[in-house]
Amino acid sequence: MAQDAKVPTEIAQTLDRGLQVLEFLGSSVNGFTATEVAQQIGVHRSIAARLLATLANRKFATRLADGRYVIGTGLFSLARMVSRDLVSVATPMLRDATERVVATSVLHVADGDEVVTVLSIEPPSANFRVGMRVGARGPLDLAAHGIAILAGRPSLPGERPEVAQARERGYAVTTGEVVPGYTGLSAPVYVGGEATASVGLVIPASRGVEVPELAGEVVKLAQALSVANG
Repeated sequence: MAQDAKVPTEIAQTLDRGLQVLEFLGSSVNGFTATEVAQQIGVHRSIAARLLATLANRKFATRLADGRYVIGTGLFSLARMVSRDLVSVATPMLRDATERVVATSVLHVADGDEVVTVLSIEPPSANFRVGMRVGARGPLDLAAHGIAILAGRPSLPGERPEVAQARERGYAVTTGEVVPGYTGLSAPVYVGGEATASVGLVIPASRGVEVPELAGEVVKLAQALSVANG
């Protein structure tokens, strides 16, 4: 339960409580009632209800039919603003990598329990096209690009073994989970200290012998993007 006793004087208490509410709502896809929120942040239910109503008015929270509140679309809009900055920084880096290793380079951003393709650059000289469409969505725990993001976060019960493997070696590798016959390599990108994105390369599975070398490229890209967005 949150405590207000030792809050620094320069902190805006109401805003701080609102952010606590958002963090709590984000911890469950099923949402919480105003009473549960009040208990979590240590305030009267009426205060929690006003905070939730304010967040809902700004679309940062959504009230479900049963009265429970979940994260709203407004928060995802803010996340997309962050991703646009990330894309602008990543584009020249990925374009350079694509030309050097002749592989499709991709950038993905987590959005709740999904992952979204925000950048995909294919080598113009290659005789293959992966065709990862910008805006495409998929489960966060599917394929290298999502697994890499999860690997950059604390371990969770029931996570795929591939997540633990990626966490240990610093990058994820999967074959055929999105496009049959293709291998993806991705590493987590940290924005503000949180693993919210991943950068990677996609190659024909026949180039599997190159995975160790290309993994080094992916890790370097992830590190550079993390520093630029730290």
